[in-house]
Amino acid sequence: MRHIATIFTLSLALASGGVVACSANIHDNTVNVDAKVSIAATADVDVNAITPGQAVPLKLNADGAVLVAPDQKPASADAEAAAYFKVFLDDTSGTELVATASTMVSVTIPQKTPEGHHKLICQLYKHDGKPTNQEQSLDINVKAMASATSSGNGSAMGSASGTASGNTTTGSGTTSGTASGTSTGSGTASGSASGTVTTHKDGGA
Repeated sequence: MRHIATIFTLSLALASGGVVACSANIHDNTVNVDAKVSIAATADVDVNAITPGQAVPLKLNADGAVLVAPDQKPASADAEAAAYFKVFLDDTSGTELVATASTMVSVTIPQKTPEGHHKLICQLYKHDGKPTNQEQSLDINVKAMASATSSGNGSAMGSASGTASGNTTTGSGTTSGTASGTSTGSGTASGSASGTVTTHKDGGA
């Protein structure tokens, strides 16, 4: 009778529009492992002044795991403990920046990353591709790439003059002329030159 009453109660709940709600947490899909992950930037990196497109060298570590590259097959004795790293920017549900078993790795910050506070997240993955419960993050601050503008002006001026004379057998006269030119580029230069030629009658014909 108690079993029948339970079925009857459940039927009434469904008939009255009752809804059974379910919720899922992405971390419920992770595998518990006996390991500990760490992530740090190398000493020459200023994590407070990262720019889009910059390659950031990182030091990764996983105590208690046997690191095997995702494209390699682990030894049968290490199959259970075999793992590798994935590094994400801000959210582990997106596409990783890198998947690797190396403890020294460089990740490139995407060009479209907005300014402000961000996190590089290192998560340990089982070698079969399942995410584990081991992850650590590194805080970084992204700044816009500085733009540089340069300008300069320059000018140069000069002049030259000269006189030439000669002899001829007929006629006399004076010829003079001037020439000037200007060139422009990163600067401006101008100059002028003039000369005078005088002819004298040396004798008569």
